[in-house]
Amino acid sequence: MTVQQVYELASSFLYERDGEDADSKRFALGFVNILLQEALPTENSIRRYLGQEALASAPYLTSLSDEIDYDDSIVRAALPYGLAAQFFQEAMDNFQAENYRGKYIAALNAATKYTTSAIADCYGGRD
Repeated sequence: MTVQQVYELASSFLYERDGEDADSKRFALGFVNILLQEALPTENSIRRYLGQEALASAPYLTSLSDEIDYDDSIVRAALPYGLAAQFFQEAMDNFQAENYRGKYIAALNAATKYTTSAIADCYGGRD
């Protein structure tokens, strides 16, 4: 998905069409870049679970047409909620801002994958 598509999904929560709120569209890219950084631990957990290399840092996107190279569980669920939270905060609707921020965090938690690894005893405890 592109940043534009995430922006359109997030705008749906406010019952707005593409471009109805010029400020929302103008700042969407910056907000998405922050959300990508916040979602990096979840993305890396998914990559490790799938046997892929983890990202050293979140991608920094420069255009609404940029593809977001994160797992669909983050891009299609979490990011629209996180972006909608920012839009509601700008609209001074604190209840909905917190509601959608909670949905964003819950979606990230639901997407997180856990893997097992060996633990080294670095304290020299008893066997």
